[in-house]
Amino acid sequence: MIERKSLPLNFPQTFLPERRLLAKLLAFAAENGRGEKTVIGKQTGIPTGKDTGKVEPMIYYCQGMGLVTAYRESGEWQLGLTALGRVVFQEDRYLGESHTLWLLHLMLCRRLDLASPPAGVADAWFTLFAGSHFRLGTNFSQQDFLAFLIERHGEKSYTKSLVGVAIRTYLEESCLGMITALRQQGGGDDAIIERCSAPSERSYYPVYAAYLYLIWDELFAGENQIALDRLAGESRCFVLMGWDDVAINRWLEWMVDKGLIQLDRYTGTAMLLRLGTTAQAVSNIYSELI
Repeated sequence: MIERKSLPLNFPQTFLPERRLLAKLLAFAAENGRGEKTVIGKQTGIPTGKDTGKVEPMIYYCQGMGLVTAYRESGEWQLGLTALGRVVFQEDRYLGESHTLWLLHLMLCRRLDLASPPAGVADAWFTLFAGSHFRLGTNFSQQDFLAFLIERHGEKSYTKSLVGVAIRTYLEESCLGMITALRQQGGGDDAIIERCSAPSERSYYPVYAAYLYLIWDELFAGENQIALDRLAGESRCFVLMGWDDVAINRWLEWMVDKGLIQLDRYTGTAMLLRLGTTAQAVSNIYSELI
């Protein structure tokens, strides 16, 4: 359904995930486009040069969000849409729906595998949203996050700019600002960043169901039943969403009603049994939109 690869830590190269550029790359991938980055730049209109530019960062963003397959050989990229990418391209090709953007955010921040210590597909994003709650809390400064990322990866020439890119992704309307996953209070070095929860509204539930099935496939392949505590602890999914037990249970009951899972609470710990398929969950992402 998606392609799971660990992205280079500094894959953005200072560039933000602008929705209009991601949409251009999606259209190129929909045609199974091929070429080295300057060729892709000319065909899509995404600015790029021989040594730097936005084409390759946008490819990595789309990979991290689960939208494209991407292979590079002898400097040439071969792109295609994943099953998730096809649904998004058909239903929201210009990435204008907040439902789409919440899913892309969750995918970009997801855990890579069950290796220890935990790491993310795009590790700066995973660290920011899923790996730093205990250390940083709900409100923190950019400097706090920078110090934490340096502890995690060592000090690099690009660490400070990477921190800025990860946070600005959610402050710029042209990127993922619409979903308000982060909110900034104040400015400059004194600015405080606040984490915000994913919407606990019915129209978003199919989005989270697709996300659950996709990460279940990646982290717990071959397991049809799993303890809710284990799923939550190892995937960090509810930390990432910022949900309390009330919001979690409301969504789980919706999935039970839709025949996506069976929920067994009689064994002392809540157990989830998969009843649907990932393809079904992904195809129904927009099913609750009016």
